[in-house]
Amino acid sequence: MLQREYSWKPYAALLAVYLIWGTTSGAIRLGVDSIPSALLPCVRFLIAGGLMVAIASLRGESLPSVRNLKVHAMTGFLLFFAGNSIVCWTVKYVATGFGSVLVATTPLWMTLLSALVPPRERISGLSWLGILIGFLGMMILLSPQLSHPLEVTATFWWCMAGLAFMTFCWAVGSVYARRHPTEDSLFMTVGLQNLTAGLLLIPVCFWTAPEWWGQWHPTTTSVLALVYLILFGTMLATPCYLFALKNLPVSVSSTFAYVTPVLTVVFGALFLHEAVSSTMVLGAVVILCGVALVQIMNRPWASKSVSASPVPNELEVVTS
Repeated sequence: MLQREYSWKPYAALLAVYLIWGTTSGAIRLGVDSIPSALLPCVRFLIAGGLMVAIASLRGESLPSVRNLKVHAMTGFLLFFAGNSIVCWTVKYVATGFGSVLVATTPLWMTLLSALVPPRERISGLSWLGILIGFLGMMILLSPQLSHPLEVTATFWWCMAGLAFMTFCWAVGSVYARRHPTEDSLFMTVGLQNLTAGLLLIPVCFWTAPEWWGQWHPTTTSVLALVYLILFGTMLATPCYLFALKNLPVSVSSTFAYVTPVLTVVFGALFLHEAVSSTMVLGAVVILCGVALVQIMNRPWASKSVSASPVPNELEVVTS
């Protein structure tokens, strides 16, 4: 009886994840219009991480052990420092919708790494088919640029390399976190991961300062986008996702991997005036079909305890 009374809450949390993670890449695009691409994630991570650790401490939680601190630091380096900070640079040159579709291949990389890196996890033949379908979708998405490579700027290919490196780091970080679970609370875990990334970005900000210091004039829109990323993108959406994951079937909670890229494309088209081509739509459909096949075939493996899962972030499915 109690379960029925509160059964709407996980669905409300999942809806919040759809809406927030479907718009965070657009918020990053608005933020980097007047805030340097290294400074934006640095400030976001330091503030969000500090607040989350403070909240966990006020609840009476002590700091993790040295072993757990190392796990959080490594995960924060891979997921946030090597992930989100790269996205903040690429969104200045690549449409958010285009990038979100590429980032949607992260589950494919995770499955591939889990199968290849010891201790290897067995995956079915249909999962391998899903991986191939997903990468075929990537080729379709990039086909206009691949067919006329000389007409594409070098910056575009650097952005593609950056997004590929980002998704790979996310996959490595996710597999690493899955295989090194900790007993710390969600707020302490995510907070320490964010703090790690923010501290690592400080020297990057000083290194790039000569390029932007004199021209830095943050607008109200950029500042509001930063606040949105801190409060909603990090501090609200992640707990909502884990709450949905704990209380809903994996087949339902994992739908964020298909919904948020679509919302990102729609957001980019409506509010950022980004063009949506038929090739982009076809590539997105093929990629998401591959991701769906992999997740369906690995559903029993994915439904293990939440504590063994990597702490998710909107970067897994959108270019945020």
